[in-house]
Amino acid sequence: MNLKKKIVSGLALLLTIFSAEAQTRTISLDEAVRLGVQNSKQLKLSQNKIDQAVSQLEQAKDETLPTAKVSAGYSHALMLSRSFALPSSDGSDPKSMKFPFDNTLYQSTLSINQPIINGHRFRYAKESANLLIQSSKLDAEKDKDEIVYNVINAYINFYKIQQNEKIVAQNLEDVDQKLTEIKKYESQGLATKNDVLRFQLQKSNIQLQQIELDNNRKVVNYNLNILLGLPENTTVQVQDVAYKLDMNDRPEVYMKQALQDRKEFSSLKYQEKIADVNIKKVHDEKMPTVGVGGNLYYINPSKKLIPSNATYLAPFVVGVNASWDITGFFKNKNKLTEANLQKQEVAASRDLLTDQVKMDVNRSYTQYQQTLEKIKVLNDAVVQATENERITESKYKNNLVTTTDRIDAQTLLYESRLNLELAKADATAAYYTLLKTTGHIQP
Repeated sequence: MNLKKKIVSGLALLLTIFSAEAQTRTISLDEAVRLGVQNSKQLKLSQNKIDQAVSQLEQAKDETLPTAKVSAGYSHALMLSRSFALPSSDGSDPKSMKFPFDNTLYQSTLSINQPIINGHRFRYAKESANLLIQSSKLDAEKDKDEIVYNVINAYINFYKIQQNEKIVAQNLEDVDQKLTEIKKYESQGLATKNDVLRFQLQKSNIQLQQIELDNNRKVVNYNLNILLGLPENTTVQVQDVAYKLDMNDRPEVYMKQALQDRKEFSSLKYQEKIADVNIKKVHDEKMPTVGVGGNLYYINPSKKLIPSNATYLAPFVVGVNASWDITGFFKNKNKLTEANLQKQEVAASRDLLTDQVKMDVNRSYTQYQQTLEKIKVLNDAVVQATENERITESKYKNNLVTTTDRIDAQTLLYESRLNLELAKADATAAYYTLLKTTGHIQP
């Protein structure tokens, strides 16, 4: 029994370990983008719109098929006046007729019709549906780019918190070492109690930063789980971000690329084509329509559904039908005006979009260049802060500076290191923002 208990306990321990490991997941940026796209509810909605457009195309194809209708009826009449006289044409006595009191009538009709000339309405319907499919696919691609951009931003923000925590932990470790050292100096009479309190206060402030960062990380971690479709209790660990600091092309290059490749421009092209189709449809409504069809009738005035003798009629009628709504020459004037206005709206939207894209690219490029300049300055600041901290430490040991000066020098070094890492992450985020404005967002 003891051996069995040990085995069961061991298995339970292993399951606990595996369960704990399953709750922690290290994710690369590429994997995060893949998961975000794969589990995006927005993209599933976009696919639904594509499916609806495909359904409309199939409906347009169905309109070209023949129509067939079947109808049947049953009538029952009671003749209140059973006698009826037909007047004769030669002036003789009217011919009287007798009807039964109870009369029954079965009737049914089978109609088949096929339009053969209907202008180009069916063709325009299919053309519009095809354009709608292409436009929906383009919108889905645009939604995908937006998802990719949001995932990249969320990943970089999480990475910034993670880097901040590392630097704070390193700073806390340095303060602990100095606090141990200053306490030793105090016991030797080389430092005052006030010096010790200053380092303890600095340690407390750093610990408060840790608490705040930990809370921020939990919130961002939860949001990232939702965005990537991971279990809500997953602890995410992100990998180091490869900083994008090597873009040297002039802004004109990105501007040209954006004006050529932004999906919004392609979407407007489809809208313009749809507007052209709508104009053609309005003109086409003025044309006549011609169709062929056949009707099979069954008329049975007897009480039996299937009569025993030839007491029913079953004529089959074939014919050609034509119609022409001549009022379309007058009534479609306003429809044509509306269709032309829709096309003008597309042209105006293109001009507006062009201006907006230019401003987006210029702003993103300027922000990216600004982050690169900040990195250069912050690199120098780290070197300067490191040297300042070294000199201040040396002076402190020789009683040439105060404890406050020593703490300030260390704080400046900590802040310069942190600002440099955050600036690099901001530059990478600005890089992807610039890519997004050109229509080529990729991790």
